[in-house]
Amino acid sequence: METLEGTEWDVVIVGTDLPRSLLALSLSRSGKRVLHIDRNEYYGGDEAALSLSEAEAWATRYAGNGSLDEVVTFSHARIETSEAACDVKLSQSRAYSLALAPQIVYTQSKLLPALVSSRTHGQLEFQAVGSWFVLQPGSDAGSASSLVRVPSGREDIFQDQSFDLRAKRSLMKFLRFVGNFEEQAEIWQDDAERPFPDFLQQRFGLPQSLHAALLSLTLAATPAAETPTSYALPRIARHLRSIGLFGPGFGAVIPKWGGLAEIAQVACRAGAVGGAVYVLNRGIDHIDNAEGDPFRLKLSGGEQVLAHWLVGTADNLLTKAPTPPHVGPGLTKSVSIIATPLPKLFPVTAEGGVTPAGALIAMPGTTPGDPPVYIMAHSADAGECPSTQCVLYASIALPFEEGQGRLRAAIAAVLSSIDGKMVPAPLWTMQYHQHDLGETAKASHPHCIVLPPMSLDNALADVVLEDVRQAWRQITGEDEAKFLRFDPREGMED
Repeated sequence: METLEGTEWDVVIVGTDLPRSLLALSLSRSGKRVLHIDRNEYYGGDEAALSLSEAEAWATRYAGNGSLDEVVTFSHARIETSEAACDVKLSQSRAYSLALAPQIVYTQSKLLPALVSSRTHGQLEFQAVGSWFVLQPGSDAGSASSLVRVPSGREDIFQDQSFDLRAKRSLMKFLRFVGNFEEQAEIWQDDAERPFPDFLQQRFGLPQSLHAALLSLTLAATPAAETPTSYALPRIARHLRSIGLFGPGFGAVIPKWGGLAEIAQVACRAGAVGGAVYVLNRGIDHIDNAEGDPFRLKLSGGEQVLAHWLVGTADNLLTKAPTPPHVGPGLTKSVSIIATPLPKLFPVTAEGGVTPAGALIAMPGTTPGDPPVYIMAHSADAGECPSTQCVLYASIALPFEEGQGRLRAAIAAVLSSIDGKMVPAPLWTMQYHQHDLGETAKASHPHCIVLPPMSLDNALADVVLEDVRQAWRQITGEDEAKFLRFDPREGMED
């Protein structure tokens, strides 16, 4: 299309993050004329995957402090580099695809069958997330921390020599319970709001030494003392129920080549096959008749277009959001490129299993009131770095000023725990803060849809797909059985 000026669209979607890209794909195959724009130069929105040069430009853009009177997802971005004490150096910029908001996808996720039914799965590749580790501090101030692998099944538990037979039996009793905890409300409902460690101790007699391992399976960003039983149980059940669905020894996957941004970009390509039009470096500068139908939109390139439906986020569609933009501390994050591949983080976890490309490390807080640090380790098989390196994504639910030091210490502790030898410092690190924008303000116009922001959780939530499904039904009025279910079409499959 040579120009957008004067064109009319059934739906204009602003932003190419995962939810809006899936919505554009679903609408493009429902007979709708879709214009999908993004003010950025790249796909993926807040879940984008960036090369080194793109990350440097991004860090410059989000270097500010993120004041409370502006709606901004990221702030405090900065990059640090170091010369590793080895021959490994940073490679060319395009050798990296670094995710801003990486999330694991449990094999139980509703997203995966939706990718199959929409016939986009053939353009995607997923890698297994294998081991969960707990980073335990050394026994004294001079000793290194140690990585302890979280048992993933009965055999692992009874082979583990770090706790006694009584504790093993208590742990097996808990795991049998959590497998169908929904049907045993009499055991946990009265303790639903009690801190999860208290529930483990009082109901199952589990010693404190095992609490960190079970808490790591929840991926809770809150301190142990503030993580309620009602939050922990369904997340541990999700973890356990996912193991073995796609193969032995793992229950979660990561999309190769840049995480969720890769799914969003594949959805955009498939949407283009269905007739949607995609334009980067375009946003909405002005909505002339916010109460009319069609909307008259002035784009950042100067073009004026008409739209019968408008989909985006509160910051690009609403002139005034009724809720404060920042809710809670958000997450302080870092992305670190490590000069060695750290193969000990990626062992095969079951006989006949695949070699995983992902691992998760939890570093508990030093006190019950301290939040944990989570580190997602991605090997080169994840497609995000050269073969001699790996990437560590770290996060903690603290303001940037407090969180940055905790993340730096956690990364150093992980590197010093590998074989008891100090691995060279990261070649490259980007630190930043991702704000929690809280509940999304609602649009007053019935043809204006404000999709909620993605959760800051370390695992993709099924509510993401449900939000997209509801928006699709609102626009099309079609039976939800048709949602993201496509017949074969040339260009959609390999």
